Amino acid sequence: MAENYIIGKGIITDGFSFLIENGAIEVENGRIKQIGKTDELKSKNMEFFDLQGRLVLPGLLNPHHHLYSALATGLAPIGTTENFTQILENLWWRLDKSLDEESIYYSAIHGLLQSVKYGVTTIFDHHASMNAVSGSLTIIEKAFRKVGLKGLLCYEISDRMGEKAVPRQLDENIDFWSTHRQNPHVQGLLGLHANFTLSENTLTLIQKQKPADLPVHIHCGEDRADFQYCIEQGYAGPVDRLHEFGLLSKESLLAHCIHLSVTDYELIREIQPVVISNPESNANNSVGEMNIKKITKYVLGTDGMTGNIPGTMCSHFLQWHGNINRPLDILFKYPAEIVRRFFPDAGVLEVGKRADLAITDYIPVTSINLDNLFYHLIFGVQGQPMYMTIADGKILYQGGEFKNLAEYETLDRIKHAAGKLHRKYYE
Repeated sequence: MAENYIIGKGIITDGFSFLIENGAIEVENGRIKQIGKTDELKSKNMEFFDLQGRLVLPGLLNPHHHLYSALATGLAPIGTTENFTQILENLWWRLDKSLDEESIYYSAIHGLLQSVKYGVTTIFDHHASMNAVSGSLTIIEKAFRKVGLKGLLCYEISDRMGEKAVPRQLDENIDFWSTHRQNPHVQGLLGLHANFTLSENTLTLIQKQKPADLPVHIHCGEDRADFQYCIEQGYAGPVDRLHEFGLLSKESLLAHCIHLSVTDYELIREIQPVVISNPESNANNSVGEMNIKKITKYVLGTDGMTGNIPGTMCSHFLQWHGNINRPLDILFKYPAEIVRRFFPDAGVLEVGKRADLAITDYIPVTSINLDNLFYHLIFGVQGQPMYMTIADGKILYQGGEFKNLAEYETLDRIKHAAGKLHRKYYE
């Protein structure tokens, strides 16, 4: 596979500051060496990929995923699912207790491959496997390396197996984070499930043991049950409770943020943590929707529903009837800011940075510019698979084929692991 090459005859954009028609990108040793017009960059001495007018975007970020759920398709809940808590207890918590080393790995592989198809090159994963805690993040790291994506991994701490199980979960987070702080491909965070599954004792333990510069990744105010629990504990809401325990900072990742108090909104405006809306998951679980008038700066995640970030934006657009403030920033600018916090040389389509690119299989036939780019994405790209996905300069996917692994052989292994997982789930 070519290490140095040029992709050209495409429409090149970073999504918020420039757009070049008949553009080209030279990739050298995994990084972007040049961006310009095709006629200026095309070289007979380098391999050239003719994009035939396709749209070239920065590699996409999924800031809130659950790769452990990637093999859940077809599973039926064991019990009623009339509210959010029952959905967790009778489906997802039963699933994560069924995971072992094999199913953790192949769940991650399957979810990562789906993500690659949709141009995602960086994923923040929120993992749970309550009967296989220690070493679980290292297993997922192996899947990231196999597929070729960058990621931030964490283990979601929860009291649902009892408070005695919490120290092992906390250790898994801290150990992984401390050994991967300077890793150029995969790093760690501190995962928390949600306030209503974390007792006062557990948060006190986390407060004492968490390194000061280890950011938190948590489900925050996803369901009203989370909000109500915090009120009953004497706090103004889920964000306020995190703040009172010293777990809220600008680097914190707060997923969902639907059921919040006035104080919670004030803390978000003051401290400016990363807020991640997950519109398709919210709709699936009937938990409500984040108020985009009160929280105007946020990014989009999938919460394990899918690996398709462009499709998630389509759903978000339809949900709000197109009344979204700065949608291109939500897809490109804000994610670039977040990725650069952990991988300073990645996250943006810029000379000298890592070559993370998503080339759509969409060829615009009408005029395109930054003013109408979003509508080309919604009504042109339409959340369809990419033509090519490139991460760190490596072509991972092109023309419907994965370039660094045998897809169908891998699928056979995934099917085998899924079958064992489903049998264990129903036991």
